[in-house]
Amino acid sequence: MGSQLLASKVVIVEEEPRIRNVPALPTAVAGAIGVTERGPVGQAVLVSSFEEFVDTFGGFTPNSDLALAASAFFENGGQALWVVRTVHYTDPTTSTTKTSAKATLTLSDRAATPVPTVRVDGKWDGAYGNDVTVVIGPPTSAAAGEFNLTVEDNGLIAEVFPNLSMDPMKPSYIETVVNHPTNGSRLIAVTDLASVTATPNNLPKTGTFGPLTGGDDGLTSLTDADFVGSAAGRTGLHAFDTVQQLTILIVPGRSTAAVHGAMITYCEVARDKSCFAILDPPANQSATDIITYAESTAAILGLTEFAAIYWPRVKVLNPSTAVFGNAANLVVPPSGHLAGVYARVDSSRPGGVYVPPAGIENGQLLGVIGFETDEVLSEAKRDLVFPKRINPLTVFPGAPRHIDGARTLKGDGNFPTVAERRGVIFIEQSLKLGLLFAKHHNNTEALRATLARTVTAFLLIQLKNGAFASTDPKQAFFVDFGAALNPPSVIFSGQVVGRIGLATAKPAEFIVLRFSQDTRALEAELAAATGG
Repeated sequence: MGSQLLASKVVIVEEEPRIRNVPALPTAVAGAIGVTERGPVGQAVLVSSFEEFVDTFGGFTPNSDLALAASAFFENGGQALWVVRTVHYTDPTTSTTKTSAKATLTLSDRAATPVPTVRVDGKWDGAYGNDVTVVIGPPTSAAAGEFNLTVEDNGLIAEVFPNLSMDPMKPSYIETVVNHPTNGSRLIAVTDLASVTATPNNLPKTGTFGPLTGGDDGLTSLTDADFVGSAAGRTGLHAFDTVQQLTILIVPGRSTAAVHGAMITYCEVARDKSCFAILDPPANQSATDIITYAESTAAILGLTEFAAIYWPRVKVLNPSTAVFGNAANLVVPPSGHLAGVYARVDSSRPGGVYVPPAGIENGQLLGVIGFETDEVLSEAKRDLVFPKRINPLTVFPGAPRHIDGARTLKGDGNFPTVAERRGVIFIEQSLKLGLLFAKHHNNTEALRATLARTVTAFLLIQLKNGAFASTDPKQAFFVDFGAALNPPSVIFSGQVVGRIGLATAKPAEFIVLRFSQDTRALEAELAAATGG
C-alpha cells in the first residue's frame, strides 16, 4: 500500500491478476544449413521468400542442395527460414579459420601517374566474385566530380550506381551508396583508398575493369565437421544458437551418420528439447538399405522423439538447365519439402501443430513429380520400413504424392509421433515463457494457485484447438501444483514444482474395415418362427 491509513479515507488497491496470459509461440520457424553461391558465412539470416533467399545467398548451384530445399520449403507453405552458409574450416572451433575468400580488384585514379583510389571486393566470400566486372563511366549528372559505376555479372548488367562521389561529406559518397546495407550492392563492397590526387583526378579511371580475382567458395576438403560445427566458434549448426525461436532443423543433402547424430544432439541438448529435426535419407537407398542405415550405420532408431526420418529422396523438375544440365528432372533430398509441409499444416488452422503432417490431405508434397525409387510404391516395401519408424513418401492411384507416415524415431517414449512431439514442444515452450512472471515471487499458496490457474487456462485454449484425445478437460489433461508436490523442504530449496499430464491425440495409422454377410433378415425370420 502506498500510504499509511491515518485519516479516514477510501483507498484504491489493484490486485495482481489471478490468471496470467501465456503467449503462443510460433511453431514453424525452420533452420537450414548448407552450401550457397554467396552470402555471409556462419551467420544465420532470416528469409521469408525464395526471392529473399536469392537476394542474399544467390541462386542454384551444382554443388549444393540448399537452394533447391529453400525453394521447396516456400513452395510447400513455409514462411520463415533461417539460413546458414557453411564452408570448410581448418578448425571449426574458430570461425576465422574459414577457407573461403572474397574476390578483389583495385581501381586506379586519373592522375598522370595513376595511384590506387578504390578497392572493389566481393560483398561476400565466394568464386561468384570471379565473374564480376566493374565499369566506370561518365556521370549521368555531367558533374565534374562524379561518375557512374556499373556492376556486371557474367557479362550482364546487374547493378548501376549513378553519380557517385569520392567526397565523404556528400550523400553520393561511393562507400555510403555502394555499401548501404539495404539499398547497396548485392555483389560487391568498396573501400576508398584515399588517393592523394586532387579532385577530380582522384576519381576512378573510366573503362571496364576485371573480373575480380581470388574468390574462393571454401569447399575444398569440406567435411561433416563443417556442418556440425562448434559452440565455441559458432560454426555449423551452432550458428543457430542466437536464433531464439527455431523449431525445425534441416541439413539438406548432408545425410551422414555424423550429421544426423549431431542434429539430434543439437535439438535435444543445445536447444533444450525445443527443436525438431527432419532427417533426409542418403542417396540411392532401397528399402533394406534405409533400414540398415537407420538401424546400424547411423544407429538412430529408438534414439529420440525429437527427429523423424523419411524415405526416399524425391524427383523435381529441373529449375535451371544452365546449372544442372539438360536433364528434365532432378533427384533431391526431401527435407525442404517436408519442412514446408510442416509449416503449411501448422498455419492451416488454430492448433495446426497438433495435426499430423501426413496423409493425402495434410501431407501433400507440392512440386514433387516422382521418387528416387519405385520401391516405395510397393506395399510390401512400405511394410518393411514403416515398422522401423521410417516414414515413406509415396502415391496411390487418384491421390497426390504425399507423406505416408508421422512417426518419430522413438516409439516407446511419451510422445512418439511427429504431431504429438511437436505439439508438446509448443505447449512446453509457451508455458516456459509464460510462467516467467513467477520467478522470485514469494513461494506461497496463492502463487501456486495462480500458476495452476494460468496453466489450466492455457491448456483449455489448446483443448479447443484439438490438442488432446478428448474434449472433456478432465480426460484431456491435469494440472497439479498442490501441497504434496510442494512440501516445506521443496519450498525451502527455492522451488515450485508443478505436474502437468497431457492426453495427446493419436493418429489413425491403420483403418480396419470388417466385412461380413448381412444376415439380419434371416435372423429375424428364424426368431419369428421359433418365437425367440
